Amino acid sequence: MKSFLKKKKTGGKEAKGRLLFGLSVSAAFVLILLFNVLTPMMTDDLFYAKTVSEAASVGDLFVQEYTQYMTWTGRSVCHLILRFFLLTDKMVFNVANSAAFVWLTLLIYWNVERRKKYDTPVYLLINLFLWMFGAVFRQTVLWETGACNYLWGAAIIMSFVTLYRHGLRLESQAAQERALESGKGGVKHPVLWAVFLPILGVLAGWCNENSSGGGLLMVLLCLGLYLYERKKGAAAGCGGGERRTGGKMPGLRLWMVTGLIGNILGLAVMVLAPGNAVRAQAQPEEEHSGLLGYMARFQKITLAVEENFLLLLIIALLLFIIVYYQKKSWKALWESWREGLLWTFVFLATCYALVLTPEPQARAYFGASVFLITAAVQFFTDVSEKEVIFSSLKTGLVSVLLLIMFFTYMDSGTNLARIFREYRERDVYLTQQAEAGVTDVTVPMLRPDFETKYSDGYNSDIREDPGYWINVAYASYYGFDSVSGVPREGWTEY
Repeated sequence: MKSFLKKKKTGGKEAKGRLLFGLSVSAAFVLILLFNVLTPMMTDDLFYAKTVSEAASVGDLFVQEYTQYMTWTGRSVCHLILRFFLLTDKMVFNVANSAAFVWLTLLIYWNVERRKKYDTPVYLLINLFLWMFGAVFRQTVLWETGACNYLWGAAIIMSFVTLYRHGLRLESQAAQERALESGKGGVKHPVLWAVFLPILGVLAGWCNENSSGGGLLMVLLCLGLYLYERKKGAAAGCGGGERRTGGKMPGLRLWMVTGLIGNILGLAVMVLAPGNAVRAQAQPEEEHSGLLGYMARFQKITLAVEENFLLLLIIALLLFIIVYYQKKSWKALWESWREGLLWTFVFLATCYALVLTPEPQARAYFGASVFLITAAVQFFTDVSEKEVIFSSLKTGLVSVLLLIMFFTYMDSGTNLARIFREYRERDVYLTQQAEAGVTDVTVPMLRPDFETKYSDGYNSDIREDPGYWINVAYASYYGFDSVSGVPREGWTEY
């Protein structure tokens, strides 16, 4: 009877945890959906939408992307996603992009080892870190062109890394259970893994230069540790859980090789795109060259890391120090709790790989921010709660960040709505003028004082000069000869 009551109590607690976790995931979707809805089409969206509108078939989209591959950039997977979305209503993108964001939060969650079942605080922390420290969130998550390049790219990359690590974990667990003595265990349907994983690997490698490289590095580290510990009869180093098995670890599986080859192939196809060479020639000439030039780039990257991630690095460092002192030695920490260190290393490598690029955009750090967030949350999870002070610290960290994010979301949401209203009014006016056959149009610029870190509206606003590239984008999209901007004050047309 006592055992039955205990089991019933445990089951009720698990059901409550599952409900709370499900509500958290649903809330994450609704909150990002609202900001997606309030983000209008901007800048490159207009250029690509105009090009896509000229396609007579789906095949033409691939032809357009091939042309871009040969003349501008190799990120074909992400740009094809964008082209297909631009064929549909913006609301389709809003819903799909919100789902992609939630998928990314879950991928990060699944990569955090030793978490509790339905660990809502961990999931909340992932969301908070992404909202607060996701590099240039307004461009990489909310802006349609940027989201397809960075959010969707990161989701594809993390999908491959997660599946690959999961496969290694299954092989390790099979060794732990000694199931491999009969030749069984590990991943089910290994032939399907050997066929499907390289396809996902190609897509993951073909997303974004430094982020795809970071994903490949993580896979190589995990595979390397897996093979190294095979000699010691230990579970894979990136799979979490107990390390020692007492049995022999399995060797390389076919899917491990094909998945890795696919990932490398995808990255190579993207990096070797002829368009990258064309684009490199359009880059402004640097002040320094040779070794001094690379040192200057290194310094710029360091400053960018400080600007984007200093607070998150401080949080991660403090959590790591606590974990280190709780484990009492580097050896103990490395043998059983090293995942956070691996993700941190991948973060640094992803950032400093940009030393190969003369002037990287700030949004190029988004993939790196995902890796650092995974590391920080892993350190958070690894902090033992046996002492009340550390349990209180973890609860306090999530609570304080929730409070800050609440006020930030409310304030930014209000400003997003104001910016969206002005973009919407302008869109209606431009559409009316185009239907009336007007060739040269003047429209108001945004009112001042609505700026927020979650909108790129001001950075993407038109200017007074009709030759400004954003003005040209508007003129091309709506079919005008020119579009000029004037200050909002005094504008009376609407």
